[in-house]
Amino acid sequence: MQQATAEVLQVISQSVDDAQPVLDKILESCGRLITSNWLFVNLVGDDGRLHLAASHVFGKVGRVGWTQAELEAINTSIAKVYPIALENTATAVAIASGRVLNFPDVLNGDDVPMGARASAQAVGWNYSQMTAPLMQGGRGIGSIAVMREALGGFTAKEQALLKTFADQAVIAIQNARLFNETKDALEQQTATA
Repeated sequence: MQQATAEVLQVISQSVDDAQPVLDKILESCGRLITSNWLFVNLVGDDGRLHLAASHVFGKVGRVGWTQAELEAINTSIAKVYPIALENTATAVAIASGRVLNFPDVLNGDDVPMGARASAQAVGWNYSQMTAPLMQGGRGIGSIAVMREALGGFTAKEQALLKTFADQAVIAIQNARLFNETKDALEQQTATA
């Protein structure tokens, strides 16, 4: 965990104007530390809809892994469904509760949001899902979602780990936003002068 955190912080320091490399590194680190098959960072856009900011797909646990072409095809098909309405998604529920959500059985769980259940039905797979809100102050800006084929949910340790990565993602997003706003303001001042 400490090495993964250090790696993410190093990427944050090198990518002050762009959060994308940090989001990619966070998903890579999550995939190493939490058994998973699919990981996503979703951000709430200015249009109020969820936009896919980063994704990572791993070969199926306990089975022969997917080829690189199959992984790329899965990522492409996932990206095509975005943007999606925020309402009734795991992201919306995680933001409203301000905590990491754990769904041990997405298709059959009682507390699973309709949007998460509909996604599982659409792909024809059942899985466990954990979703951490990305909170900037009191405002939700998105989520990190981790899914795995094995049903049964995620441990308290895995949930705490995802929360740490979510906090790092918010720092990277905020840094990039502030850097770019400052750069734009300086360019406007220079043009005016």
